[in-house]
Amino acid sequence: MELTKETLIKMAEVDIRTVDISELTDLRDIEIDTSQPVEKKLAAFARQTKNVYVNRIGDYVVKVRFQESGATIDDKMAEYLRRMSEIYL
Repeated sequence: MELTKETLIKMAEVDIRTVDISELTDLRDIEIDTSQPVEKKLAAFARQTKNVYVNRIGDYVVKVRFQESGATIDDKMAEYLRRMSEIYL
């Protein structure tokens, strides 16, 4: 599948509340050679998934978005873990 601007827009517009989870790629099945440059890693990811924005991990739908600046994934994971610890403490 060619990743045109229109294709990427359509992928990003998928509503996770109504998507058929059985049609999504499980992120655990994707293999990336982390020694490769970023461009090659992104290309490998795009080749292995049906939607670069919406996938699944087991029974959970995962939607990502990309931004130029702001919090990193590490920052977001730390925030998530802090919130989870507050809920269960």
